[in-house]
Amino acid sequence: MKLQTIHINRRDINSIEFDIKELTIPLRPGDETSFEIKVINYGTPTHIYLSATEDIKDKITFLSHNPYVRYEETIPIVARLPRDGKALYAGEIVVTTGYGAKKSGFVTKLGLEEEKHVMESDSGLVKLKYPKVHKKVTNIDITLAKRTMVIPALLCFIAVFLILAYMRVGAVQVGSAVMASVLIVFVILYGIIKLIKA
Repeated sequence: MKLQTIHINRRDINSIEFDIKELTIPLRPGDETSFEIKVINYGTPTHIYLSATEDIKDKITFLSHNPYVRYEETIPIVARLPRDGKALYAGEIVVTTGYGAKKSGFVTKLGLEEEKHVMESDSGLVKLKYPKVHKKVTNIDITLAKRTMVIPALLCFIAVFLILAYMRVGAVQVGSAVMASVLIVFVILYGIIKLIKA
């Protein structure tokens, strides 16, 4: 997602220019995200006013409506879509400079656009084919699963070490040390097996 940069006072006093004409914030219904708009001032320090048109007004929250821009400021904005609403909302974010002297806006789309693909059939009719949205599956790398033999061997080594260390203490204590070591190894192995299977 390319972020917007707003240039004020670059061409003349209170001029407003945008790097991109249309900003799309990809959101699904019920999702919320934050993004930033960079404002660069080429003139004297001034206040600007940010607002949104009616179509997206209740879906956009400016954390600073009226920022003071000396040279360069970054304005955080929160966008959220209702759960039971449409998949795509379009409106404008409007920038006002010179205390109302000039206003200009850029198109802002909130949501996901469906791409239309044109496909011709044998009969010469044109059909629109809509691609299905698939969730991107990422590979989860569980490093414990790759080292399944190393961990049990290490735990057995620790158990043998504990047994040998307790053997010097006495015969009665060795029995309880062996039982405790076996129980600990069993609990740890059980946890590792559950983690690998999950």
